[in-house]
Amino acid sequence: MRVSMLNLYSNNLQSLQNSTADIARLNEMMSTGTSILRPSDDPIGSVRVIGNERDMAATNQYIKNTESLSTSFSRSETYMSSMVELQGRMREITVSANNGSLSPEDRAAYAAEMNELLEAFADTLNAKDESGNYLFSGNKTDTAPIGKDADGNYVYQGDTNTREVQTSGSSWMTANSTAADFIFSNGSADILNQTKDFIATLEDPTLAPGDPAFSQAAEEMQTSLDDTLTSISSAITDIGGKQNTLSLVQASHEERVLFNKEVIGETEGLDYAQATAEYNLKLTTLKVTQQTFVQVSQLSLFNHI
Repeated sequence: MRVSMLNLYSNNLQSLQNSTADIARLNEMMSTGTSILRPSDDPIGSVRVIGNERDMAATNQYIKNTESLSTSFSRSETYMSSMVELQGRMREITVSANNGSLSPEDRAAYAAEMNELLEAFADTLNAKDESGNYLFSGNKTDTAPIGKDADGNYVYQGDTNTREVQTSGSSWMTANSTAADFIFSNGSADILNQTKDFIATLEDPTLAPGDPAFSQAAEEMQTSLDDTLTSISSAITDIGGKQNTLSLVQASHEERVLFNKEVIGETEGLDYAQATAEYNLKLTTLKVTQQTFVQVSQLSLFNHI
């Protein structure tokens, strides 16, 4: 059986091209560190990698959500703790001012300090986050939660809506607390207007401890302080519980990301030792093929005449 010169030439050329392509593919594998350059290299492995990459992307987003939530909770907790401290001094003044030995000037001095505490309390309720959004106004984040009406009374200007943030494929968490919940929903008068009224009582020179009106104002102030402390403490406790949950959820997500990375690495990761050995073999094959091709390309009947 005769093999034509053209077939011999074509076969050698095809072998040369295949070896060159194989070496280029191995070069690309070693430069990228992956054994799957295109889906056709490993269809099943490619599907597995795509699935794990998709899951890892979603999990990383959940991690970002939990980190953002944790930061927001920490900020809210800090401001709420400041409110608790302000209430502590308000309580001290309320008790100290209910003393019959104090002069009207003494009570007026307490009133001035109480007024500063009240303004600080309102400012704390109107706290913003790093983006300039109000923390305690519900979903009306561009509106200060605490304002005053035409009569100078404190009013809540936000809404009572909450924001839900997804922390996993099946879990959502309430992201915010509103001033309406922990300031304006107590059984007694809200701490802001109650303090304003108590300041007016302290500033009234006709009222003194022992007078029914003064005693009633002091008692109502104490009740409002108690109720507000209870509601704010409850909100802080709720935040603490959420922070604990977020820590557990985030740890779980981070483990999931590591697992996905391991699966992806095992599926498409390159065995450099094996790839290097194959590369050297292909390179040797290419050299032999090149030498053969040169010899074949020089063959001609005229060389034997």
